[in-house]
Amino acid sequence: MAKLKGKSLFAASTLLAAIGFLLFGYDQGVMSGVVANDLFKSTMGNPDSALMGAIVSLYEIGCMVGALSTGKIGDALGRRKTIRLGCSILIIGAIIQTAAINSPMMIVARIITGVGNGMNTATIPVYQAELSPPKSRGTHVAFEASLLAVGVTIAYWLEYGLYFVESEVAWRFPLAFQMVFAIILCVASFILPESPRWLQSHGFEDECKVVLARLWTDEVVDHPRCIAEWEEIRDGIELERREGVSSYKELFKKGRLNNRYRVLLGMGGQLIQQFGGINVISYYLTDVFKQAGMSTEMAMLMTGIDGIIYFIGACTPIYTIDRLGRRKLMYWGLIGQAVTLLIVGGCQYLVEQGNTNASPGVIVFVMVYNFVFGAAWLGLAWLYPSEIFTTGLRAKGNSMSTAANWLGNFIVAMIAPVLFEYARYWTFLLFGILNVVFLIPIYLWYPETKGKSLEEIEVLFASEEVQNDCRSLSHIGSVSAYDSKRDAESLAQRPPSSRMFSYGSRPTSRRMPSSYSGVYPKMENQNSIADIGQIKRNYSEKDVIINHQPNPKQND
Repeated sequence: MAKLKGKSLFAASTLLAAIGFLLFGYDQGVMSGVVANDLFKSTMGNPDSALMGAIVSLYEIGCMVGALSTGKIGDALGRRKTIRLGCSILIIGAIIQTAAINSPMMIVARIITGVGNGMNTATIPVYQAELSPPKSRGTHVAFEASLLAVGVTIAYWLEYGLYFVESEVAWRFPLAFQMVFAIILCVASFILPESPRWLQSHGFEDECKVVLARLWTDEVVDHPRCIAEWEEIRDGIELERREGVSSYKELFKKGRLNNRYRVLLGMGGQLIQQFGGINVISYYLTDVFKQAGMSTEMAMLMTGIDGIIYFIGACTPIYTIDRLGRRKLMYWGLIGQAVTLLIVGGCQYLVEQGNTNASPGVIVFVMVYNFVFGAAWLGLAWLYPSEIFTTGLRAKGNSMSTAANWLGNFIVAMIAPVLFEYARYWTFLLFGILNVVFLIPIYLWYPETKGKSLEEIEVLFASEEVQNDCRSLSHIGSVSAYDSKRDAESLAQRPPSSRMFSYGSRPTSRRMPSSYSGVYPKMENQNSIADIGQIKRNYSEKDVIINHQPNPKQND
């Protein structure tokens, strides 16, 4: 089979990540209809709200364990093998879930399934970030997050269709169907290459260069773009090794690379996502609509419609996240979520007081909430941690942030049934207020990462001493310099009227821990690739094209 190259390889890697998140989304949405099924409740022994919460939420504990395990497993096996292992464990758990005959068996199966899904959700964003170019990394991760919404929607509509089936198939089949996505994901991992950053960090230098050549050219390993990125990766890894950064213990030390700050940001972002209220909605959406006065059939139908709206919202970051940046979406997402949840809480209060005219308000603003969440925090919480860690700590750091996601997920899923039973409308008001509170840490501590290479972000959080060393001794920033030159050349060839729409300029950042934004920020002479990228080998694009004759349509 011919090797994928250039745009085809980028598209395939993004699709792999998207399938992983589609599976994640399906798992998130499938329990919404299952827990509302009377035959399921009967098989589980008619559990009370606390036990039902445990059946749903202990899955998150499994996910947290799986995510934490990837810190060492992901670094030892590589990104692709870790994904395969996660899929295998998930399939075993799905088989046991499908065959469950009581609550204990279902809980064990949910935990096993969670371990596999936790491994995937901690690994896939890292794999995607390490392959994606700086200027479209956010777009790629936003696309995979949009497939999470597709997974949720598939689960909702499948369960609505099976609602009319009066047998245990109505709840067993949806639990078995998740295996289909896991098998597809596992097979796809054999087609794609390993992460070039993992290869370089484990001594596979030649393989790293080949993967970069496949990503950017017709496998021309000495193309200037490939050289620039390889040297940047090499120097970033060497910087980490000089600093002795490799263990979990280093994550919680400040040090010259400020790793403690990074891990707190990553974990904090995931907790903000979870305590923003999404899983109060997604896990128990059918029950939310039933509380608003709907029949079970109508509630499940509206849940399916909500899934479509959720997907539409999740598609918008594909076009906005690399244009507006991370911080603006963080702000607007939290504000939108706060407003909608407060309105839902107010309408639910009126419904509980007997005013049925307020019921449509609950339905409409729950859907608006899901649209807003999909448009912002759905992808942001996964993208940001995958960007901010150094190569040696990326798997470990992302495992910690993903574990924080699942811990928050567990807490919310566990307490939601109890909150609905006792706090009622105050449940929505509580999470709405939390969204307002979360604006404070975003303003104070989260810097912008739009448009920067992973190695530039690595230095962005470091001490001023490390930044000065990198400016004078390394190639970190050469990729952005190379891309900026190509953007400038492309812009110069456009008609003046079209230039105002270019997004090629480097982003400005507000309240950043440092002002590091490239190795040579004051460079004015941009006449040669060597001057811009400080690529010390004496190549030129013209020489490469003459000597190697790459495909003229190559993606460089």
